[in-house]
Amino acid sequence: MSGQTGVLTGTWPLPRLSLRRDRLSLPAWLVGLGGLIVASATAVPAVYDTPEKIAGYARSVGSSPVSYLMSGRQAGLDTLGGVVANEISQVAQLGVALMVAFLVVRHTRAEEESGRAELLRSTALGRHSAAVVAIVLASTAAVLLGAVTTLAMLAVEVDAVGALTYGTGLALQGAVYAAVALLVAQLASSARGALGLAGAAVGVGYLVRGLGALQDTALVWSSPFGWAQGLDAFGRERWWPALLLVGATAGLLALAGWLTAHRDHGGGLLAARPGPERAADRLGSPLGLALRAQRGLLLGWGAGLATLGLLYGAVLPTLPDLVASNPEIADVFGGAAGAEQALVLAFLRYVHVFLALLVAAAAVASALRLRAEEESGRLELLLATPARRPQVLLAAVTVAALAVVVLSALAGLGLGVGELAATPGAGVADLGTRVVDQLAYGPAAAVLAGLAVAVVGLQPRWSVLAWAALALVGTQVLLGETLRLPDSVSAASPFEHLPGLPVEPFTVAPGAVELGVAAALVVLGLVGLRRRDVGG
Repeated sequence: MSGQTGVLTGTWPLPRLSLRRDRLSLPAWLVGLGGLIVASATAVPAVYDTPEKIAGYARSVGSSPVSYLMSGRQAGLDTLGGVVANEISQVAQLGVALMVAFLVVRHTRAEEESGRAELLRSTALGRHSAAVVAIVLASTAAVLLGAVTTLAMLAVEVDAVGALTYGTGLALQGAVYAAVALLVAQLASSARGALGLAGAAVGVGYLVRGLGALQDTALVWSSPFGWAQGLDAFGRERWWPALLLVGATAGLLALAGWLTAHRDHGGGLLAARPGPERAADRLGSPLGLALRAQRGLLLGWGAGLATLGLLYGAVLPTLPDLVASNPEIADVFGGAAGAEQALVLAFLRYVHVFLALLVAAAAVASALRLRAEEESGRLELLLATPARRPQVLLAAVTVAALAVVVLSALAGLGLGVGELAATPGAGVADLGTRVVDQLAYGPAAAVLAGLAVAVVGLQPRWSVLAWAALALVGTQVLLGETLRLPDSVSAASPFEHLPGLPVEPFTVAPGAVELGVAAALVVLGLVGLRRRDVGG
C-alpha cells in the first residue's frame, strides 16, 4: 500500500494523534522545564540586586573553571541579563536537547518497535509522514521553550535583544538535537538503543563545549551547545552562528530522510547481533534475565558517570587559583585563612550530590524497566514459566540496587582518578575517600528507586510520578538556595537528610533510615504487584 502513496500522504491527521498520545508527557516536559527556567530567572534579580553584586558575580564566575565546564563562557556577565543566562543555561540547554530527543524517538523508533507504525502504514500513509510530524512536534516544543525563556528574561527587565537572542539560540539548538534523534532512530533497531545514542550525542556535545570553554579553544565550535552560545546573547549579539545550527539541522534531516528510504521498515541500519543458539544457564533465572536486559543501561551510565567524575576531579587543582584571584569567594568561607580548602570541600560536596542525582536517575530507569517489560508483554510470558511475581520484582530491585552501588563506585573512582592525576601530592588514600564518600550518598538514590518500584507495583500507569519525584529532588538539590524553596520541599528530598560529605562528618543513622524507607517502598510495590492484574 505504501508504495502507491506519496512520501507525505496522510501527514495532516497525524499531529492530532501525536498530541493525543502526548497529552501528559509533552505538557509535563514544557511545564517542568519552563517552570524551572522561569523560577531561576525570576530569582536572580533578588540575589543580584545591585551593580556591586553583579560585578562580584562577574569576577568570580567569569574566571571559574567550574562555570566554564558546566555553562560555557557566557557573555555579558557584568549585566543582569548575562547573570540570568548563565544561571539557567544548564537546565535550559540540556533540558531542551533531552526533551526533543525523547519526543522524536517516541514517535518514530518506538512506534515501529511496538508495531503501531506498521498498522498506520497499512493505510494511505507516506513513508516520511511520521518523521515529519515528529520533527515538527519536537521543534515546536523547542520553540515554545525558547519563547518561555525569552519571556521570563523580559519579565525581569533585561535587555530585550539579548533575551530574544538567547531564546532563539535555545530553540535552534533544540532543532539540531531533534534532527540528531531522527537520524539515530534510523540507525538503532530499538527505542532504547536510539535513546542511548541520542543521549550520548547530547552528552558529548555538552562535554565538548565545556572542555572548549575551559581551555578557551576552538573546540567549543565543535558542538551545537557552543554554536547556540556563540550567538553571544547579552554581548555582541551576532547571528551568523545561527546559520551553523540551521545548516546542521537541514543536513541531518536530509541524511535521516535518505536513510529512511533505504532501510526496511521496523529495522535499523545497525542490526542487532543474533544471539547464540542456546541461552546461557544464567538466563534461566529472573535475576539473570534482568541483568542481561539491563546490561547496556549499566555499562552506558557507568562509562558516563566515570568520565564526568574524571573531569570534575581534574578541575580541583584550579580552585585555589580562583580564590587567589577573587578574594570575595574567600570571604564566603569566613576569610582568607583556610578558605582554599573550604572551597575545595564545598565543591566536592556539590559534585558528590550531583553525581548521586545522576545515579538516582539511572536507578529509577532501572526500576521502571519492569513497567516496560509489562507493556511489551514479556512479563506475562515470563510469569507463564515457574517464575513467580515476587521473584521477578525482587530481581528488578536487585539490579536497581546493584546500579546504585556500582555506579556510585564508578563515579567516585572517576573523581578520585581525576584528582590523583591532576593534583600534586594526592595519593591512593584520597582516591579511596572519594569512592567511599560517593557511596555514602547511595541511600538517597535507593529511596527514589524504591519509590519507582512502589509506583510500578501499585499503579504502573502513574510511573511518570517516579520521574516527577526525581525532578523535584533535583530542583531542590541544584536550585534550592537560589529559588528559596520552602523548608517542607527541602525536607522531602532524601539528600537533605544525609551528611554532606566531605564538609560534614559521616554518621550512619540517616543512611540506615533511608535504606529502611527504600525497603518499605519495595515491600509496598511487592504487595501491589501481587494483588493487581499484570498488564492492567
